[in-house]
Amino acid sequence: MNCTSCGKEIKGPLHFCPYCGAATHEGVTSPFHDLKLTFLRVDLSGFTKMSEAMIAEDVMAVLNDIFGIFVQIVESNKGTIYQVIGDEIVSIFGLDLESGFAPHMAILTAEAMFNRLYEFNKKGTLKSPIGLKVGAEIDSASIFDMQQDLRNALILTKGFRKSQILQKNASSNTILVGENLYKVTKGFFSYREVGEFVEESFGVKGYEYKLKLKA
Repeated sequence: MNCTSCGKEIKGPLHFCPYCGAATHEGVTSPFHDLKLTFLRVDLSGFTKMSEAMIAEDVMAVLNDIFGIFVQIVESNKGTIYQVIGDEIVSIFGLDLESGFAPHMAILTAEAMFNRLYEFNKKGTLKSPIGLKVGAEIDSASIFDMQQDLRNALILTKGFRKSQILQKNASSNTILVGENLYKVTKGFFSYREVGEFVEESFGVKGYEYKLKLKA
């Protein structure tokens, strides 16, 4: 039997094509939810230098304070925290179908994080100031079982990888967005093209967002 969607041969009595995921016959409901999501990855720059001058308990206290602020910003803008990995936080926008303007809210979230971190650094409690490196991109995603905790759900997408490449190549205190996010939001925000980043044959074109930090 060949898949009616992609045309590839399917061996065995399967409900879904193993190549494209399409149903093999009528009346079958896919367990996957297909959505267009915005992925935002934020990494603390200068964290290693800061932590070297502090004891472990104080480092964790600083992280908890900063990420506590960031979580509030993400959630207030209808985003969802997906993971916190060391000094990096990963969030997703677009899961709330009633939120609207999810890509734009992701950009505003990143900008709000920069402004709150600027205020945090101004307090002078840290011997070495902390910066941010941000990567964001829109991509299609298939999510298995959206009813459970999102952190345990299976999410099939290139969005995590694309936003990671952008974040890794961002300079300190910079937001890099991918081409999809740029196209959707360029009428609202200002960008400059910075070129393509290629890692392991995976290329992502980047655009730097012009930050508007509060004085």
